[in-house]
Amino acid sequence: MPNAPHACRIGARVARARPHPLLSALLAVLLLCPVACASGQRPEVFRAMRDALAELDDFGALLLEAGLPADTLPTGPELTPEEATRLRVSFGLYPSTSRTSGPRLVADVLLREVIAGGAPVMRSALDARLLRYQHLRVMGPDGFLSAALTGTPAQCVGPVEVRNGVLRAGEFEVGGFYSPDGNGGWVHVVFRPAGERSP
Repeated sequence: MPNAPHACRIGARVARARPHPLLSALLAVLLLCPVACASGQRPEVFRAMRDALAELDDFGALLLEAGLPADTLPTGPELTPEEATRLRVSFGLYPSTSRTSGPRLVADVLLREVIAGGAPVMRSALDARLLRYQHLRVMGPDGFLSAALTGTPAQCVGPVEVRNGVLRAGEFEVGGFYSPDGNGGWVHVVFRPAGERSP
């Protein structure tokens, strides 16, 4: 058996196959790539959104609830009439849904107030103005009475129809603000920006 081609001899040297140098280099790159990639800076794909959300106030949260993307939110401590106009135009670029219609109506009233005032308004003042909508409901185009600030449905009123030239669900006007009357009913509330005349 000592002369058999596959027999092992004790003390014999075994030759090892060496990998090709190119293969070694490729293997090293593949193994080190995750370490190099992980140690670099994080991707900046959502930087605008992160920055906008980091400075989010109640007015900014309202604009998000109204359906605007985070990267369209205004920055800075005040809102100018020009920015208010830009935001109103932006609403046309993003479709309204049942959930966004209430917050969008509230935002629109606040933005019209800024535009009508003709001067910048502090964001903290806009945050304070939101309090007047805290307990109000909005009649949406879907026939639901929903929370004005969040769009959360509160009550299904019924089908929407045109009556006397006005879109209504039951006795509620679509797009109208309503406050509880204390007796289980609702009172229609009208907000007009300062300087805007009633029709």
